[in-house]
Amino acid sequence: MRDVFAGIGFMIAGIVTIITAQQFPTLPSLQYGPSLFPSLVGGGFCIGGAVLTLNALWQRRKAAAQEVQDDPTLATSPSEKMSWAMVLPPVAIVFYILASDYLGAMLTITAIMFLLMLLRKTKIYVALITSVVMSSAIYFIFSHYLLIPLPQGVLLGGSLPWIS
Repeated sequence: MRDVFAGIGFMIAGIVTIITAQQFPTLPSLQYGPSLFPSLVGGGFCIGGAVLTLNALWQRRKAAAQEVQDDPTLATSPSEKMSWAMVLPPVAIVFYILASDYLGAMLTITAIMFLLMLLRKTKIYVALITSVVMSSAIYFIFSHYLLIPLPQGVLLGGSLPWIS
């Protein structure tokens, strides 16, 4: 049942994000404005929330049908355990906000991705390579193509050694 409420929460957050993004000012010379990326994220929240809600309802219905089939005298649904998957994304966001000014965006994203992959029982070398490659790609896309300044971090002296 938690997944149903989480899915509904994500859909509400997506709708609020889209509505808020539509209030951003637009520039007449551009085909898209500052509302594009938040609207895409809000749309992703809506789609992800809908999928999460529908999947949870489907699994709940399937589990109830299986339980009744196994023992018709049982009328209760199976108990649900709290999953770390629900807690880790908000914790990772808070960690990014607190640590990115010191560590820098690339190193912080790498650490978060590496930890999340290890918790999902990914092999260490796969987690390390994937987190480094993906965080580098994310950093370069945001900083060089989308021209969004990301924190460099004071740990490396305000600049990454391989970036001019």
